[in-house]
Amino acid sequence: MQRPDAATLAQLLAERVHPLVLELLPHGHREGAEWRCGSLAGEKGQSLAVRLTGPRRGVWADFSSGERGDALVLIFTEI
Repeated sequence: MQRPDAATLAQLLAERVHPLVLELLPHGHREGAEWRCGSLAGEKGQSLAVRLTGPRRGVWADFSSGERGDALVLIFTEI
């Protein structure tokens, strides 16, 4: 059995991004097509946005720190 590459893993995680953000960023909230919270630490706020729908689903950016990535990077930063 062939192991999935990072891009495939990121895509699979993006397809399940809503349950993922509920687990990793529980103090956030939904704002339209995004999950918003204060930072990767998950506190309340607005500077971190994770896209929940559309072709950019799973992509996130912390506008305060300048960090950004896909759903796989989000998990990596949280563990």
